[in-house]
Amino acid sequence: MKKDAKNIRVFNTDKRIRLGIWGLGRGMSFFETCKFLNIDVVAGCDYNEHMRKNFQAHNPGAFVTADADEFLKQDFDAVLLATFCPSHGKDAIMCLQAGKHVMSEVTSFFSMAEGVKLVEEVEKRKLVYNLAENYPFSAANMWLASRWKEGLFGELTYAEYEYVHECRMLCYTYIDGIPVRPGHTVHNWRSWFNFHYYCTHSLGPVMVITGTRPTWVETFPAKPRIAGYLRGQGAANGAMTPSLIQMDNGGVVRNLMGAGTNDSHSQRMWGTLGAFTIGHGGVRLRLGASGCSPMMNVNTEWEGLGQLAAKCGHGGGDFWTLYYFAREILFGEKGPFDIYGGCDVTIPGIQALRSQCEGGKPMEVPDFRKKADRDRFRSDDWQQERYDTKRGVFGGSPLTPKADRFSTVMKDMVIYAPIYRAYADWKKVQGALTDPAAFKPVAANLLASYDKLAATYREARGIVKAFPKTDGAQVLSEMLEIGGEKQVLAPAFLPALKKEVAALTRKYGRDAEHLSGVVGSALLADKTPIAKVAYPARTLAFKPLERHSTYGCEDIRPRYEGKPKDGLIYGRGFVAAAKAGTGRLEIGADGPFKVFVNGREAGFNPKAVNPIDANIMKLAVNWKKGKNEVVIAMRTNNGAAWGFHARAQV
Repeated sequence: MKKDAKNIRVFNTDKRIRLGIWGLGRGMSFFETCKFLNIDVVAGCDYNEHMRKNFQAHNPGAFVTADADEFLKQDFDAVLLATFCPSHGKDAIMCLQAGKHVMSEVTSFFSMAEGVKLVEEVEKRKLVYNLAENYPFSAANMWLASRWKEGLFGELTYAEYEYVHECRMLCYTYIDGIPVRPGHTVHNWRSWFNFHYYCTHSLGPVMVITGTRPTWVETFPAKPRIAGYLRGQGAANGAMTPSLIQMDNGGVVRNLMGAGTNDSHSQRMWGTLGAFTIGHGGVRLRLGASGCSPMMNVNTEWEGLGQLAAKCGHGGGDFWTLYYFAREILFGEKGPFDIYGGCDVTIPGIQALRSQCEGGKPMEVPDFRKKADRDRFRSDDWQQERYDTKRGVFGGSPLTPKADRFSTVMKDMVIYAPIYRAYADWKKVQGALTDPAAFKPVAANLLASYDKLAATYREARGIVKAFPKTDGAQVLSEMLEIGGEKQVLAPAFLPALKKEVAALTRKYGRDAEHLSGVVGSALLADKTPIAKVAYPARTLAFKPLERHSTYGCEDIRPRYEGKPKDGLIYGRGFVAAAKAGTGRLEIGADGPFKVFVNGREAGFNPKAVNPIDANIMKLAVNWKKGKNEVVIAMRTNNGAAWGFHARAQV
């Protein structure tokens, strides 16, 4: 790699790959990485107009269309395929038939028969196919894979890998957080897709680390489902979906996906000589071929191109998937997830759901490298029933303006109902808290959210009354129930909450969990190093920022989408102090940032990257009595930045 070049070059060749991106939501996450890997983005395709506009703003000379046939007729070499998940198989076949190499987002296909067609199309065309499974390529997983190959852990005996992700919001919004349109409809596949299908982020790392492939899978249904997920017309998410998978060396993997009340990416693996755990405590190894051998933490630092990869999204994973794809096109060297690896990691999800539907019957995971195995599944089109997303959540009911508000109201319900639920349930065990002061921010957050929460509840109830006994009424009613509708809207609730928060503040001091009145600037096309960035001029226009519904950060993306991605954005908020004194700020961000308090620089972090909690900066602050201004100047980190967290204590 030529490190002194103006634009870093990873490959020692002048050959270029002309790339089209089909699916400009998730697909654009790879955009900035292309420049390092001899890739020129020359075309884009998406049915969604605002995503096409965003693509065109970043690629003024590129071709862009909503028509897939027109897109595939253009002159380019390869497609980055990020269309709807159940369509990946047929869309990849279209790309191959058009003479394009394909890198497909997960998963590879939706039925066994479709998988057979895809494999044989790749073999027939002799084109490159890669699956963009990125979770094996974190710093920790790649370090562990290297040690596994060296024999440090012996042979796989058992593993537990998890991808538990409560993504209710994405049932009702696009990937960028905008509510699905028309408003009475739901997301094309996230609203009904069984989580068994989405097995690759947890199974993929096991395969890459150990070099094994799955051979059998079985599972039982976990029937209870959490609120807010559709339950009609074949919708089957909102539950936990564990499976047991036998690998080809005889080891067993508990593969856990699903939506629950505790997101988890915990990872544990046992070998015959040693074991490891990845979790909140970092990476811990137990070495010595014994259950009571020493256990220690290790630093799993990036090796090779890792420092560059770390800047490119998903903890480096997006870089490596695109790297392996480009490397195979340029030099013929295969990566971990060619068409056959893509089959190995996709089929267990299909077969796990089938096992669940058949009472836990073990299901084979055939090896599609073998024609005999493909022949046995050539006509097997078994798949989950699809929800009619275009018909929408109100069935055949006549649509009204209330119906068009459904996706927006449901988005807000997913944000606000858990705020009340957290308050009500933590209040029940408040006396058992090891840090009683920790309850105060929970109550304060409810109070700060109350007006918007109450308005959302009232609008949701209006939709339920207008469309009773429909799928839309079902999910809104479930969220109203966990959100304590009757309690929250009772006349005495708000006065009592205000008194409670005031009493907690007197007892524990003021602790603004987040800055109040946060606003954001437009994106400034400014390449000044963050250490030299100045306090913003008073003339700079600021507008309110949204809270990101899943991660709880201040969402800055609407300020820079469709504009240069290497610029600077300011966020401004305020902290009220009852009296002057020393306090603290804790700030984390998706990109390099600097902090100003009351107009004076308070600190900066030039290395902050996604995820935003990875580089929390703690600052001692001298607050003045009354209103204190906090300004955060932040880079968009090549478009990977979403927002920032800021917590103040006074």
